[in-house]
Amino acid sequence: MRWSLYATLYQIGVLTLGLLILGAERWIAAALDLVFILIAVVLFRVALKDLSASLDIAADERERAEVRLLQALLIATFVIAVGVLGYGFLKSLFPFL
Repeated sequence: MRWSLYATLYQIGVLTLGLLILGAERWIAAALDLVFILIAVVLFRVALKDLSASLDIAADERERAEVRLLQALLIATFVIAVGVLGYGFLKSLFPFL
């Protein structure tokens, strides 16, 4: 579950940074957005594996519900962060969007 916390915090930080980068130089912003998307995908995969293992280990239904809630939070944060970074990437390359 440690990786899921790291991944969620990273994605929230990247989301904020992605919003700030929109005003940076076009090519630098596009490159940074692409790098941050790749790191987010890697962390997301590691965190999901970690949460799946935690779900297998969970003993009672309450623990399973907590892990499922954490999975939903991780997925929602990932989708939002990648959406903002993808938009920033496209906006950097195509300013008319």
